[in-house]
Amino acid sequence: MNMLRLVAVAVLIAGSGRPAGAQVFNRVNLDRLNGRLAGRVVDYTSNHGEDRRLCSPILGQKRDLYVYLPPGYDPGLAYPMVLYLHTAEIDEHTLIGRGMIDELDGMIRRGEFPPAIVACPDGTYEGNNRLKDRHSLYVNGLGGRFEDHLIREVIPFVTATYSVRPERQAHAIFGSSAGGYGGMGLALKHRDYFGAVATLGGPLNMRYDNCEHRYRDDFDPATFRWKETYDPDEVVARFYLGLGRARARKYLGPVYGEGPRVIDKVKRDNPADLIFSTDLRPGELAMYVNYGSKDNWNFDAQDQSFAWLAGRRGVDVTLAEAPGYRHTLRYFRSQQRPAYLWLAGHILPPAPRG
Repeated sequence: MNMLRLVAVAVLIAGSGRPAGAQVFNRVNLDRLNGRLAGRVVDYTSNHGEDRRLCSPILGQKRDLYVYLPPGYDPGLAYPMVLYLHTAEIDEHTLIGRGMIDELDGMIRRGEFPPAIVACPDGTYEGNNRLKDRHSLYVNGLGGRFEDHLIREVIPFVTATYSVRPERQAHAIFGSSAGGYGGMGLALKHRDYFGAVATLGGPLNMRYDNCEHRYRDDFDPATFRWKETYDPDEVVARFYLGLGRARARKYLGPVYGEGPRVIDKVKRDNPADLIFSTDLRPGELAMYVNYGSKDNWNFDAQDQSFAWLAGRRGVDVTLAEAPGYRHTLRYFRSQQRPAYLWLAGHILPPAPRG
């Protein structure tokens, strides 16, 4: 009977589609990781025995950051930079988890991606390296001005410390899940700095709804409507074969609070709204949107509506569907490569300084 229970639990976890986690915190040996990479990860965290964190006056605390340098990094060259934004229920550790930075490092080594600098900041409010810490969504919310932290502190630190090309076509964002929401929003708001953005399983239209107010329905242009009211108890995801549910307040409450003004606050950051509020024009931003066809948060419908809305303005979005995938770590690992291959064609390579 105990064995049957273990098998049942394993099946539930395998098919659950819970938000992606990476590994047990602080169990990655950075020296061992760098030993197998052609490039190397530089530590600006408190995760490996010493406190190397950045001081953030904007957030009023020290913050973790990993920076990946490509093979043969040469300060005499200027490199493209990728801002890597992680999912919810994990922090900057996602970059150094098994199969994450290894994928990009291998592609650079094989000439499939231009040598690039990658910056992965911590997007959680607490910054305590605990699973399920509240995620900031990388916006200026109730828990801190995270958008300002990235634009005014993280990026200036990286560009001052390392050799980064100045052109906007050399700056990109790679965001997964919650990092896709924040990343697409950042790219749309700051098109003067970013030339390309790639998202995996990102909720790109938090105001997705239809005429019958059934959030979990598939996207249909004929029935699409903007969500105009906020229900904190709305079920936005199902997992553990339907036994588990996630409600809107868990992810939006810490960032936008409660009450009738939540929708107005979401409009400020929601990528689908930003298409219109930032007056996005054709050719201003290269966008890649990847989603699992069976995303149990219905982010596939959100992403399809985002691309459709962009298309109404004549703006092209590269949509990529991963057939059969749910919102799991397996999905994110499997779809890194196609996202990086797309990004490789939309970012400038290294060049001599000056």
